[in-house]
Amino acid sequence: MKDLADKVHEMGFKFGLYSSAGTKTCAGKAGSLGFETQDASDYAAWGVDYLKYDNCYNTGVPGWERYATMALALNATKRPIYYSLCNWGNEDVSNWGYKIANSWRTTQDINIYWQPPNQWQQVKSIFLKNQ
Repeated sequence: MKDLADKVHEMGFKFGLYSSAGTKTCAGKAGSLGFETQDASDYAAWGVDYLKYDNCYNTGVPGWERYATMALALNATKRPIYYSLCNWGNEDVSNWGYKIANSWRTTQDINIYWQPPNQWQQVKSIFLKNQ
């Protein structure tokens, strides 16, 4: 991964990864729950610039606890990694997400299977929710 990140950086881009604050990612791959320190250390060693941290397979552990644990692990590496938590707007994330992450999801996904203009109605409702 380090070689890939180095190549991406040589091209002038940032390098991002995806994981989950659960035992698995939404695609069923290994998640970081319980392995935050190890994973954060690997991300820093590889040269990761961005981490999207999802919410699948979270085993019912409160979001604040799961996401804060990764935030502390990332900060301990001393590498500036942009931390984007994706709690799907659950557990009042708008009241605590800003305390531990660089960005946070405030709603569920936009349903791409809706036909226009319904998608725009969904975008509008998200906008109005976040005013």
